[in-house]
Amino acid sequence: MSDRSDEAGPTPETPGTASDSAGGQPAAATESEPADRDADVASARERLLRAHTGPLHRTAIVDRPNAAPFLAARALSAAGRQGPVFTDITVTAGLGQLVALCGDGGEGRSSLLLALTGRFPFRSGALEVDGQTRPGLIRRRFTVAQAGPAIRFDPYATVRTCIKETLTVSKGAATRANINAWLDRLAVGVDTGDTFGFLPRIDQIRFAIACAAAARTPAIAVDDADSGLDRCGSERVFDALRTVADAGQLVLAVCTRSDPPADIVVDLRAQPAPTASARHGRDRNGGHR
Repeated sequence: MSDRSDEAGPTPETPGTASDSAGGQPAAATESEPADRDADVASARERLLRAHTGPLHRTAIVDRPNAAPFLAARALSAAGRQGPVFTDITVTAGLGQLVALCGDGGEGRSSLLLALTGRFPFRSGALEVDGQTRPGLIRRRFTVAQAGPAIRFDPYATVRTCIKETLTVSKGAATRANINAWLDRLAVGVDTGDTFGFLPRIDQIRFAIACAAAARTPAIAVDDADSGLDRCGSERVFDALRTVADAGQLVLAVCTRSDPPADIVVDLRAQPAPTASARHGRDRNGGHR
């Protein structure tokens, strides 16, 4: 999982808690002229629209008003001992958006994900997240649901243990109630006594997404989002990722498919092919050993 952010992010809405009106009772329809009645209805509708805090259509928040995008990467390039990992990546994204990093294994997609979250050094370019450029401060803006072999739940741990780990790593930002709310919202039906590694692959991924969202950082990152899934499973995972984005968090997701339902797609397959020596140095999670 990841470092804690001091800035609490969104929590899922509880059905039935939204108010039916915003600020006061609607104007009475009795003893009003038709024009006045129409004006009252329009005014009430306007107040309701202003009070609505849920996502509109598919994206909750595109950019912060009168501010730079939450994430801005300009001409990022990274190299390992065997050659380039990724080259000249430029991407900007705001809170409430879903960004897909597409590519096959060995094309640097996991390394790019970690670089954008402040966890992988880049050789050139610039990265700014929430106005911060220092890697340590950038890391605090993200919760990594899973990435490579290093950031994953223990496959032999129970769901109960994984939840406890989330509570510990988030340093109190995540709560059991919020984790359960996200599990319900993403329709993840697991028992606390289940062994994580024995869960269906789709439930493993969505459980990790729910725990990451519950940590309440402004952004989350998910590696191998569609790994081991068929087309239907991939769609369900992206529905879960979209749900998190619609709640106001920025979501970065690594995937194999070339047509992900995302707001922004960075396709590493369009990158120049690596040299033969560089290709042999790449590991299965992207990047180089």
